[in-house]
Amino acid sequence: MTRGLSKIFNTMFNREETTVYESADWRAIAPGRFQVLEVDENKPIKTFVVENGLIFNKGRGFYEFTKTETIQGKKEVILIDRATGDLFEGEAAREMLGLPNGTTVRIRPNNLEKYVVFVQSTSVNRKLIGETRFFV
Repeated sequence: MTRGLSKIFNTMFNREETTVYESADWRAIAPGRFQVLEVDENKPIKTFVVENGLIFNKGRGFYEFTKTETIQGKKEVILIDRATGDLFEGEAAREMLGLPNGTTVRIRPNNLEKYVVFVQSTSVNRKLIGETRFFV
């Protein structure tokens, strides 16, 4: 993860900066891959993205995981380490959540104390929840 993005998340979560990584199997997110948007109220992804002056592309956004749901095996997940603010993706990120690659699993957010989880949305109708974040 780039130092700049890490610094932003450290500031957001009032944390001290660190450079410790737990797993070499994780892929750090490339700098500039995402824009982080704050969701102020419940609304469909496409509406939210367009209202923020961006071009909507199906499957290119990640919503913050906040309620029990089934996550399909083909969907990407992104983890933010709550302690460091580092972002990771890849098979290891799925496995840390009990989501083996290619497997569809029902998961609860209360099992995710160490990470903030973002799930790829392949829908134009998914409703984003207010007071969450969206990566595009």
